[in-house]
Amino acid sequence: MSRLRPDALRLLIAAAGFALSACGDSDIGRIDNGVLPAPLPPPVAKCATLMAPAFTPGFTPLPAAPVAVSATVQAARDRLLGPGATDPAQVKLWWTGVASYIASVGGHLFLFDAWEIVGVHANYSPVTREDLVAIAPEAILVGHGHFDHAGDLGYVAGRSGALVVAGEATCATAREQADRDGNADKVQCLLLGNATEPAIGSVQRLKLWADLPELSVLRHTHSAAEPADIAAGNLPLVFVPDVLTYLMHLNTDPQETLWFVQSLDDEVGNSPAGGTWAYHLRVGEFTLLWHDSAGPIAEGKPFAEEITCALDTFPACVDVQLGTIVGFGALTSGLRDVGLYVRNAHPKVSLPNHHDAWAPVVGPGAESYEVQWRAEVASMPNAPELDYLNDPEDYLRVRSYRIDDPRWIAPMPGSSCAAR
Repeated sequence: MSRLRPDALRLLIAAAGFALSACGDSDIGRIDNGVLPAPLPPPVAKCATLMAPAFTPGFTPLPAAPVAVSATVQAARDRLLGPGATDPAQVKLWWTGVASYIASVGGHLFLFDAWEIVGVHANYSPVTREDLVAIAPEAILVGHGHFDHAGDLGYVAGRSGALVVAGEATCATAREQADRDGNADKVQCLLLGNATEPAIGSVQRLKLWADLPELSVLRHTHSAAEPADIAAGNLPLVFVPDVLTYLMHLNTDPQETLWFVQSLDDEVGNSPAGGTWAYHLRVGEFTLLWHDSAGPIAEGKPFAEEITCALDTFPACVDVQLGTIVGFGALTSGLRDVGLYVRNAHPKVSLPNHHDAWAPVVGPGAESYEVQWRAEVASMPNAPELDYLNDPEDYLRVRSYRIDDPRWIAPMPGSSCAAR
């Protein structure tokens, strides 16, 4: 191949620069006096996260893994979860109903939320509150204090010694629950905030375990039905609820019924006094986001800008998102709000929760939502892989993710990590 003469090479470069600059007003490709421009700087973050100091400063982290347990506890873990549940090379998740999970991260076993599905029906999920005590979780990370998320919080924490990570009001309720068994003084809490602090939309960093990176905890808003959304043209989510499940698993135990009724007044309303929290965890190359509610974060809604920014700017972004797809917002805006949590978090893998048959009408069963949620996810730019959980077959069916899997390295297109 013959070499280009210098004057021909300069002509070729100038022509290429002219062609690129003709595409618009950008300076990309422009050449002055035959000199190529300097490389453009990397993109900057799309927004600035509102950071808050830890609400409980000076917390001593929980011990590093492996955490020694008794033979009885190990036998309970093996029976319920299978051998190797706390393998530090994998993140493992077991759905137990509503938004509750047993989780193993970095060799640590803990819970997201704590409630056995008992009310109108019983014995639907294979996991009981006694099982949650028997496996001795190290901590219970609570999304908010409604009964369907924290109805068994005091029972499990008081009997197992698990650290409760929650807001002040939720911790106080857990101690009241534990007092029924005389265990109120055994409930230890890491407080995230109170009714007013930290600000909604802010993120605090917590060193929960000595050997794992800090957790990021986002204070966001609970789901809400807002009539103005209907007036603005939004539509409610229409589905056919599951009735047969409740008839087939009808609760006939008076003691269980009493237990359920006693929990109904725990932090009622759309603004739980103990706050609404989302948790982001990192281990190795892997990141996990869990939340059990999804507030109204459409453009123009209060705190929408802060919350959407936080969802997109967690450290190393989000690989797997465990997020609710059911909330009061479905009554006035369909899947808008729950969809926006996924769109703004940009996960590689998305798993829904809170969509099972946990209460009549409001808990219609996963099958009732599946077609509409699959269509919602498919409509998203850079849609994540959808691992749709069905009840009851996916209860306690483990999801495992190797923390060194190369798929976690490349950023998800559209995320702030990809922008950087």
